[in-house]
Amino acid sequence: MHRSLLFDADLEAIQKEARTLLRALQRNDVAAIERYRPYDVLDDTSHPRLADAQYIIARRYGFRSWANLKGVLIHSKLGHS
Repeated sequence: MHRSLLFDADLEAIQKEARTLLRALQRNDVAAIERYRPYDVLDDTSHPRLADAQYIIARRYGFRSWANLKGVLIHSKLGHS
């Protein structure tokens, strides 16, 4: 299930979301693991990396990659500056 990216979302907030997810995965938080299982990224849940969390967040917002999500957020911020 995709989440909608808020109009005023910024890169810093999304990066914080990824770091929070990473900490939850590192703690083997069952709720976090189950919530993100549909994104089929966690093949080795014993060693999640920041890149894994970033990818999951990007997919959850409907983007193909973290780079795509980041690019949209940066472009959006430049357009509103």
